[in-house]
Amino acid sequence: MDHCYSNVFCGWMMVVIVLLISLCPDSLTTGTLKIQSFHFPPNPTEHTNIQVVCGLEYGDLPVEFQWLKNGVLIAKESLYDILSSTSVSVLMIKNVTVKSSGNYTCSAMGPNGKDTYTAELLIKGPPKWRTIPRDIVVSLGSPLQLPCSAYGYPTPNIFWTKVLCLGHPSVKGNEELDKSQWKTLNDGTLTKTFIRYGDGGKYTCTISNGIGKNLQKSIHIIVRVPARFEEKFHVERVHRGDSVKLECDALGDNPMTISWNKDNDRLSRVDTGRYQIFDRTTEGGTLSEIQVHGVDHSDNGIFTCLAKNAYGEDQRTIKLIVLEPPSAPSDVRVDQTWSRSVRITWMMPYSGNSPVNKYIIQYWQNQGTPHRLEEETVSSAQTSTILYKLQPGTSYVVRVMAENDVGKGTPSENRHFLTSEEEPSASPTDVSVEARGAGTLHIKWKAPPKDQWNGQLKGYYVGYKETSSTDSYTYKHVTFSEGLSEEYLLQHLRKNTAYGIVVVAFNSAGRGPESQEIGKITKDTDPPTAPSLRVTAQSETTITIKWRQNKGDADMISHYILFYKENSNTWNEVTIPHIKKKEYVLQSLRPGSIYCLYLQAASQKGNSNPSKTLTVKTDGAAGPMEWNLHAVISGEEELPEYFRLPVLAPVSASVAIVILVVIVSCMAVKKEQTRYNRDIETVTEKIYPYSMNGTPPQRYVDVEKTRPLLQPPPPPPPFPLPPPPSDDYSAPYATLPVNDANNSTDRRRNFGIGSKSNEGSIDSRRQGDGNMIQERAEVHHHYDHAA
Repeated sequence: MDHCYSNVFCGWMMVVIVLLISLCPDSLTTGTLKIQSFHFPPNPTEHTNIQVVCGLEYGDLPVEFQWLKNGVLIAKESLYDILSSTSVSVLMIKNVTVKSSGNYTCSAMGPNGKDTYTAELLIKGPPKWRTIPRDIVVSLGSPLQLPCSAYGYPTPNIFWTKVLCLGHPSVKGNEELDKSQWKTLNDGTLTKTFIRYGDGGKYTCTISNGIGKNLQKSIHIIVRVPARFEEKFHVERVHRGDSVKLECDALGDNPMTISWNKDNDRLSRVDTGRYQIFDRTTEGGTLSEIQVHGVDHSDNGIFTCLAKNAYGEDQRTIKLIVLEPPSAPSDVRVDQTWSRSVRITWMMPYSGNSPVNKYIIQYWQNQGTPHRLEEETVSSAQTSTILYKLQPGTSYVVRVMAENDVGKGTPSENRHFLTSEEEPSASPTDVSVEARGAGTLHIKWKAPPKDQWNGQLKGYYVGYKETSSTDSYTYKHVTFSEGLSEEYLLQHLRKNTAYGIVVVAFNSAGRGPESQEIGKITKDTDPPTAPSLRVTAQSETTITIKWRQNKGDADMISHYILFYKENSNTWNEVTIPHIKKKEYVLQSLRPGSIYCLYLQAASQKGNSNPSKTLTVKTDGAAGPMEWNLHAVISGEEELPEYFRLPVLAPVSASVAIVILVVIVSCMAVKKEQTRYNRDIETVTEKIYPYSMNGTPPQRYVDVEKTRPLLQPPPPPPPFPLPPPPSDDYSAPYATLPVNDANNSTDRRRNFGIGSKSNEGSIDSRRQGDGNMIQERAEVHHHYDHAA
């Protein structure tokens, strides 16, 4: 059959050649060359032979022919035969199949040119594999090209799908690819420009053209994932004192290692101190976390984690911000100071990683005692402010603190400042004036309320003038003594004259208002002069003093008042009887301590000026007094309070003095009685002029038996008495008053150490709860003189 067909074909071919030569004898000799068009038979079927003739339409001979399929030169082989002459070429395709389909090109090259002609051969049949897809390994992020193509006519359709839920047999199916990310070229190649981690899996290429069985091939795309982090940078904020967990979730193929650094310093997993590092494997890679408990300021910084695997490495940065109250503002200064305001400046502090909302200025008076804390608030934009409503001449303490959303920060260092002074705004209080002798006034007062000093008082002006005078006041300067009260002895005034007294306080800024005028009339007589005091001996617990007194004052002095104090303690006073010896031992003192003493003479006309103040140090080492009886009686329990020596000693001394006074009084009375009896025996009996009826009065001895030795003096007679007897006898009675009502106030006066020039300022000495020893001795002598 094939042989027959070949003979027929050969015959026809020869006919065609002859015809061509006969019809176009001149064209073959022209200078150009052109191939005559040819076509394949329509709708050929598989397994048949097909011939096609390529001849010249015109051109010079000889010509060389070549055949190409789809641009590829066809060589003589079992499927193809090529018969060529100088002017024509025949291509014979044997046993055609779908794979034989394609574009066939005839190329002719002659002496004067070249020409080609292409015809398409389409063999109808089911698709046949041209390129079979295979498994592919691709790196994450790289492009992908996966070829899949086939022969066939009609032209086959190629489409790709992804197998769902690989590894889960219970769920099966295919998923169409997202055309926005996946592209299928005309030749069936699957492409993607950027492979993601989720792109790995099983894919299927399906080819069909409606004839026969479809072609289908499933392959795997294996994505090799290097270690990587999807989020490269993260900021973690935590309050100071809280706990925090920093995470690095690395994606990539395991095994994978993750290391941690803080501020470029490697954190050890063995000895991390406050940092604890934990790792665990996840479905997509490895998760590493670092835990910090009790976060503080030192944990601020940059934490980095470096992940590595066999395919690459990546780094993630975490900035840990510890939120805390602001630090203390620095460089706090007092720029300017006025009397009632001050300007404060400071430098902006560390914010604690949270913006400062405001500044709080705290200030209070620094006067030695607690004062109320004042606060002023200013905005965070300010670094200076002015504090108002301050007290003039007052020491203050100021500090500044910042506040943010976390809380109040620590305050700055304290800054001290002193406001400028103003004149005192109030006058001295409790002003009192007392007449002291002829031409002397004793003035006492208290300082104005301290909050109205407006500074530090320097002293006072004591103003005085005669009440009847229209002249202005004459002022005396008195130095401020910082006592609870002040005193001044205004001397050399006119006797028995009314004076008006005012007191004015002053400081460095000036003088304040005057006190209300107080009127007082001076006396016309003087009190005793000040005694001359000296120390004659001292021991660990005693000081012995002696003094001299003007002889002219002896008759008016009723007793003496000794003032003493230890160091800066309050003044104590002791009442000393008016005795001839003028010596006194001050007892129960503290060893090794310094004492100040001065003495005053007291009378009904007033107290004298203070003597010169003496300073004496007792013998022995300084320290607390040892009044413990355990030094004598060992092993005993502690004695009750009233049996201890500090209480028992003065009580015993008082009792002893009372007994002594009684004994001395009795002896004196007995002595006087004996003398009287002796004298009365020598007196002759006579009529006394003061007898009412001319009879002699009753004698002392007659009534001696019926009355006590000590009794008040008899009432005076209703008529004048004769002149007193001679000085051979004592006065009718003698009394030593110690607690006289008129002198009780004078005895407790506080006098200064000495007077200044002509007008002496007296330091204020307040009476404390000092010991007061009062001694009283009353001896009554009764005499009955004969006429």
